[in-house]
Amino acid sequence: MSEPLIIWLPESLDTSWAYFQSEEVQGWASDHDERLALSRLDNGACIIVCPGTWFRTFSHSLPDMKASERLAAAGFAIEEKLAAPLDEQHIVLGIGDDQRVGVISKEKMEEILGSLDNAKLSPRQIIAEYEAFSGEMDAFETSGRLVQPGPMGYSLDSENEGHSSHALFPLMELDGVLNYAQGSFTRRQSALPKMRSFGGLAAAIVIAGFSWLIWQGAQARAMQQQADQLNAEAAQLYADVTGKTVPNPAATITREVRKGGKINADFMTLSSRFFNGLKQVDGVVVETLRYNEDRGQLTLKLIYPSFETAARLEQVFKADSSEFTSGAVREQNGELIGEGIFKLGGAS
Repeated sequence: MSEPLIIWLPESLDTSWAYFQSEEVQGWASDHDERLALSRLDNGACIIVCPGTWFRTFSHSLPDMKASERLAAAGFAIEEKLAAPLDEQHIVLGIGDDQRVGVISKEKMEEILGSLDNAKLSPRQIIAEYEAFSGEMDAFETSGRLVQPGPMGYSLDSENEGHSSHALFPLMELDGVLNYAQGSFTRRQSALPKMRSFGGLAAAIVIAGFSWLIWQGAQARAMQQQADQLNAEAAQLYADVTGKTVPNPAATITREVRKGGKINADFMTLSSRFFNGLKQVDGVVVETLRYNEDRGQLTLKLIYPSFETAARLEQVFKADSSEFTSGAVREQNGELIGEGIFKLGGAS
């Protein structure tokens, strides 16, 4: 998998966004079209680094209790330090032995996610800039802010521009940071890779693998709020692909696999054939995918690099004794969009 896309937001979200994925892939997204283009770099692990002036971090020593009670207790413990209404704040806790409470206003989180939604970006993590650097680093200035790095760091307004953002990206250490993309501010792809990032990976792995893993991971962390959120995400993905709504996708998938159901057989065969064929045509992105069990087919929404690519896909699958029927390709928001239906040769 490619490196995560890291975006370092400015104080004013209408100005240029600094981004970094590698030494070769970095730059500035200065307007809406350039920000929209960043979604093509997003492999489902997008990390948003925000000005530290938007956040406050406190330590705590809460007793062992249920996750929901612990979160509420943390809020009451820091309420006097906030000097702001508690119900207007988004509060997150460190996991395990991380005894920290992170706070940002709900209004600011809504503003951040609104801008990211407009750019079709769904962050896996939203973090404060001071946490993105080791506490062993000296304080530095960047983009008009003085940043004191570290888990209990902070950022202050400064009149100096200081270091360039792109000189600092390679110094980031992102392990163990507080992630504010939680609770009502979670985006579906924050826990699940985007369909466009799978390449030749069978879509069945998304359903059978990721649904089970995120459920088990949430249980292992014993964080009920996160468990509920992750299960909701898995259920939504299950519904997106199969067209069916189930309360517990992991249990459903496990049950189907044990009895040799169609999720394990027909869907896996169909999706594997599709993605193997897709590897032969460069530049095609799977935006959405749905499995129709009754018809034995995949219904897809694709982003094409050119108008001719749809016809090329049809030829590739015809040679593979499969059938891909493309709908009309049209331009939408600067991208070439088209629907398609894929089924195995001889399927009704």
